[in-house]
Amino acid sequence: MTFYLLHVHDGLSTLHTASQRPIRPTQNFPRILRELCPILHLTSSALRSTLLYIALLLPLGAAVPARGQQPGAPAVLNSAPTLTPPASPRRLDDFLRVARQNSPLLRENANQLGQNRIDSLVRARQNGVQVAGIGSALYYPSITNSRGESVVGYDNAVTNGGNYAAIAQATKPILNRFQLQTDYQILASQGAVLRNTGRLSALDLRRSITDQFLTAYAAETQLTFSRSLLTVLRQQDAQLRQLVNAGIFKQTQYLSFYLSVRTQEVTVEQDRLAYRRELGTLRALAGVADTALVTIETPSPPTHRPLAGLLAPAQRQYTLDSLRLRLDRQAIDATYRPKLSAVVDAGLQSSSYLPVALAHSVGIGGGLQIAVPIFDGHQRQLQYQRIELSEQSRRGYRQFITVQRRQQYEQLEGLIRASDALLARIREQVRVADALVGAARQQLATGDVAILDYLNLVTSYRTLQFSLTQAQTEQLRSRFALDYLAEQ
Repeated sequence: MTFYLLHVHDGLSTLHTASQRPIRPTQNFPRILRELCPILHLTSSALRSTLLYIALLLPLGAAVPARGQQPGAPAVLNSAPTLTPPASPRRLDDFLRVARQNSPLLRENANQLGQNRIDSLVRARQNGVQVAGIGSALYYPSITNSRGESVVGYDNAVTNGGNYAAIAQATKPILNRFQLQTDYQILASQGAVLRNTGRLSALDLRRSITDQFLTAYAAETQLTFSRSLLTVLRQQDAQLRQLVNAGIFKQTQYLSFYLSVRTQEVTVEQDRLAYRRELGTLRALAGVADTALVTIETPSPPTHRPLAGLLAPAQRQYTLDSLRLRLDRQAIDATYRPKLSAVVDAGLQSSSYLPVALAHSVGIGGGLQIAVPIFDGHQRQLQYQRIELSEQSRRGYRQFITVQRRQQYEQLEGLIRASDALLARIREQVRVADALVGAARQQLATGDVAILDYLNLVTSYRTLQFSLTQAQTEQLRSRFALDYLAEQ
């Protein structure tokens, strides 16, 4: 007897024999049905109906989601690869890039620039044709006596008894080129101020991120040194135990060294906590959602740049303020110019609400409207005085910031030169201290140096290394501050 297996692949059914040789449904199909009917105890017509029912259900079965899978969700085998989150930034440039992407202040500045462009489009639409619908239904009752004289009510010659109107009115400002140019110049000035403010905000963000990065880098450097010193002391501790057991050193002397090792372990934990705190503050400033304790890379010092001139953002803001004050004066002049508009309306207007009267009251109208300022109590001169006072304040601020930036730039250059000289001296002292500690370590293994003398050398070496870390950090901080001031 031959057994047939029904395999389903991609919604198509194929019959296989027990020897795994596929038989196409179009080949020898009557013979297959005759052999399957005795096995399944079905007639030929019943078997055909069953196979047809299975063939209709196959596409539906492929569309039914698996258990635990939501309807409409993609199949597991065809799912898209999961995007891995970016690694935690470790370089200064990476922190600056992430901070610029996550800064809500810079995003708000970009949105304000978009609003400024929309304001320009709004102003252009306001200069076009404005169409409005006007409707009114006013009734003025009047009470008369027996002689027909009005007792209560408005004069009918004035009110006509009522006013019923439905008008579409179109207005268009004309001969307003000066006003339109002034408004566009004001909007362009506001856009320039926003762009300059965005540059200043980006520079301030870079300065805060850089300062915190240097603080975290100093904490990491101190932690690295503390760990290396603890490793050396632990290695030395094993040697001293052998010397104490050999009777070369006393137990009390070894206890002093043992206490120094335990103290260094506490120092390592304190430095680790300090580095974690500074790294967390740096991530909070940059908007990085990560708490892993990773090492950060050494920042590269920026190149020395000359102090920027009037095109620097800090100086340019006062140039833009001068332009804004000039445009404010120009806007005041524009408000005192005559304003002319063309008006066209069409609709119906009648003194009666009767349909016959309304049907004969349809018409059109047009004309010109003009508004001319005559006297306002000399407000124009008072506004000029306000602008002049603002201009005096602007000149004072600009002169002060110019002198201040020059003084800070020269001061930072002097600090950098002094830091370079100090670093050279500290590095020389660290080199000598490192040589002394190494020589004392070798002599300590033979018992030629007292443990307390060795501990004093280690303490001095630790102090010099801490001073070196602080001096390097301050030098980098001064260099980055000089770079920020040169671009600001």
